[in-house]
Amino acid sequence: MNKLPLANKFQMHYYFNDDSHSMDALVRNRCEAEIISIITDISNLLDENVLIECEAYREGGLRDIWKLANDNAGALTVIIGLATLIIPYLPKPESELELMQKEDLRLSIEERKLNIKQLKAEIRTESVKTKTIEKVAEIVSYDYKIVTRKSNLYKHLNNYNKVTKFGVNGLYSHGEEVFPELQVPRSEFNRFILNSNMLPVKTVDEAIIEIVSPVLKQGNYKWKGIFEGSLISFSMKDDLFKNDVLDERVSFQHGSAIKCALNIYRKLDEIGEIVVTGYSVETVLENMNGGQVNETSQGKAYRQRRMFEKAQGDLFIT
Repeated sequence: MNKLPLANKFQMHYYFNDDSHSMDALVRNRCEAEIISIITDISNLLDENVLIECEAYREGGLRDIWKLANDNAGALTVIIGLATLIIPYLPKPESELELMQKEDLRLSIEERKLNIKQLKAEIRTESVKTKTIEKVAEIVSYDYKIVTRKSNLYKHLNNYNKVTKFGVNGLYSHGEEVFPELQVPRSEFNRFILNSNMLPVKTVDEAIIEIVSPVLKQGNYKWKGIFEGSLISFSMKDDLFKNDVLDERVSFQHGSAIKCALNIYRKLDEIGEIVVTGYSVETVLENMNGGQVNETSQGKAYRQRRMFEKAQGDLFIT
């Protein structure tokens, strides 16, 4: 099948450990909030606006059905198809955040843009293909916001013992299935839940920080400086440079700056936004003062090591 059939409804199916057809309203509302956010994020990615309307729920465990509205029926099918694939998409055995970091390296921003651009073009020409949907679903599955929302969703389900399985699928306007229901059993819920919201440390080589307030005495005090136009506080981890400052071999004046290897510590907040939690200077490469630029011995060693690592990486690539 090259083209997708048209769907305009999205179904969530809760399976229970008894014969009832009801669930805790708070749990249900929390789950719905996460799924609405996922659908909204997908819509924003495609530059589409979508209206979500609730229908009367059905039994069989408990089935929630949402009707989606948009001027472009093809866009609705794409959004529903993506949500149906992404929500039950199982992470690989590695931690989700580590996996996302590797995907970020493997799949460049330009490649992502090209895949999404292709999907938008197929929506406009009403020629959306299943293969394109699957490719974009894979890309979007590593989006920080999507991963966080999925983690929240399955955490709510995991904490509610009544749910034994959760399924999603797309429906025609008259209620029949467009896509087969994709299900996640309770035993798999934990695999979607992030154990930590901390992201890998991001290192910026050759970062330039204008020094606003150096630390001129012993202790674990924070330096202050301007990095990329913003005032930051940072820890100075370069002991050789700190000793040079304390021994007055390095001084500062208005406009003094350092070029350094800057570590940026980040985490995801509750909605998947990246929040910077701190900065530290691993190695000072150059001290820039009064128009003079002095490379440090540790900076020279750091650059040589980085050149060697890059050469090794290029060797493996070729």
